[in-house]
Amino acid sequence: MTELLAGRRGLVLGVSGINSIGYHVARSLRDLGAEVAVTCRPARLAGVTAIATELGVAVHPVDVLDDESLAAAFDALDGRPLDFLVHGVVDVPEGLLARSLLDVSRDEFGHVMAVAAWSLVAACRHARPLLARSTAPRVVALTSACSHRMTPNYHVAGIAKAALESAVLYLAMQLGKDGVLVNAVSASLLASDGAIRAIGAQNAAATRAVQARRAATGHAVCYRDVAHCVGFLCSPLAANLTGEIVTVDGGFSRAYL
Repeated sequence: MTELLAGRRGLVLGVSGINSIGYHVARSLRDLGAEVAVTCRPARLAGVTAIATELGVAVHPVDVLDDESLAAAFDALDGRPLDFLVHGVVDVPEGLLARSLLDVSRDEFGHVMAVAAWSLVAACRHARPLLARSTAPRVVALTSACSHRMTPNYHVAGIAKAALESAVLYLAMQLGKDGVLVNAVSASLLASDGAIRAIGAQNAAATRAVQARRAATGHAVCYRDVAHCVGFLCSPLAANLTGEIVTVDGGFSRAYL
């Protein structure tokens, strides 16, 4: 397992703290042998720098809505081949999901969509020359089952994740002839900082308990489950597999009763 990504090099977009999916994915990719760099919002640089030091990875502050900021992060990779790009970026203003969708403004809606979905397109544009230097280039986006299921306190984020999944399909078509495979991993609820902000700690715990009861495996999904799936999709073993949304939830979404 530690050799799955040996000699491979990649970038994880969107690490916000130790209780974020991005952090656990970056740690797993490193443990699988990859050389990893991560990005974070500029306002979170101090905290994420400490995490990156602990992981032994480089960190770059990035505002995904600023092309110059994105370009600087990819320029910092020194023109070396980029074997994989993992996208886990989302930003929902505080309190937005507690309001009705009907009360969300055009600007608020556009901001969430741009950060969660447009940023994948922008990142792929900047990454393309570096991915072209890899013998097995991969792009993996992190999404959610809430992209296609009605979920309380998630409305705009769910719509943005649906747009992200559509972007995955069209990027797979655009980049496929270049040998770049583009996929997404969709996980059921993880008790991340973002999820707790959206629905609260008690609701998150109750939801995960229901998922564990109804999952075919009898277990709610954990960070490691998601990170290992991302690791596979970042590896050369994931050959000729593109445009897929891989669900990691222990079979929960396949259960009828």
